[in-house]
Amino acid sequence: MDYKDYYAALGVKKGASPEEIKQAYRRLAKQHHPDLHLEKDKASASTKFKEINEAYEVLSDPDKKAKYDGIGPGWDAGPGPRPRPAETARERSYAGGPDPGPGGREDEGFEGFSDFFETLFGQAGAQGFGRSAPGGAPGGPHQGPGGGDVEAELPLSLEDCLRPGDRKLSMRVPALCSRCRGAGRVGRHVCPSCAGLGETAQERSITVHLPDRIRDGIRLRLRGQGGPAPGGGTPGDLFLRIRLLPHPRFKVSGSDLETAVTLMPWEASLGGEVTVAALEGPLRIRVPAGTHSGRRLRIPGKGLPKEGGARGDLFALVRIDIPQRSDERTERLYRELKEAAS
Repeated sequence: MDYKDYYAALGVKKGASPEEIKQAYRRLAKQHHPDLHLEKDKASASTKFKEINEAYEVLSDPDKKAKYDGIGPGWDAGPGPRPRPAETARERSYAGGPDPGPGGREDEGFEGFSDFFETLFGQAGAQGFGRSAPGGAPGGPHQGPGGGDVEAELPLSLEDCLRPGDRKLSMRVPALCSRCRGAGRVGRHVCPSCAGLGETAQERSITVHLPDRIRDGIRLRLRGQGGPAPGGGTPGDLFLRIRLLPHPRFKVSGSDLETAVTLMPWEASLGGEVTVAALEGPLRIRVPAGTHSGRRLRIPGKGLPKEGGARGDLFALVRIDIPQRSDERTERLYRELKEAAS
């Protein structure tokens, strides 16, 4: 019988704390839940999902974890008595126990568990899925600590930086699972609605106050908008990390912006007015005569907001182009220009 490395299944070290084990399980459960995969991938996702659920069932229970930590890969081959395989529910029925029914397993208590788990922990281990939460019935809500903090990304455009203040947004945020009410289990089984996490993501309208100075990566804290707390505890906080979306026309450098402006040869040589893109809309600027390609023309106060109410600058990066089509007269003028410059 193969030894199961539950720590490897969750991707944690043997000395991992209960919180690290819980976080690893939550991350993997969301990643491998079969309902989140295409039909062709459901079988492999389901197998992986069972593995991490079994690992978490052992490592999250102090008694099971202590027993598991006391053995090693050679647990069934060394000297001394070997563990006795757990009797099946059918065997218990012959001894006067409850009949397991057509499925051959009492209340499907061992559904999804490996032979290694059954041999090591027996039926009592499977019943861990149905253990009562403090102050409640099996599978029911329990009075625990406050909900966990949640961090999510808030994508904003550069134009949003010019509109600070309260903003109503629709986001998918955590909510207490309506099926298991935060317990993570229904009877003896992992809740199929939330994958044992006790919460699901639901669309909700929230109000966010955008500061005057918005930068990529800053965090906004919304108290009481985070992870739900089973049993009426205080919800956690929601931290929104701002991500400025790439803009097709502007590059960001601190509070300054850069955009490209294309000039025809005569505009660059003789100077004049051209149109430049800005966050508020197109604007006209003056191009000095004799402007070379690569020059940056500064337009003050048209960048992103800075502290104190001021704004950064907008820089127009000059590129010189030629007309897509030319005729005999245009080519003659180019030749004359070439001769005059030589």
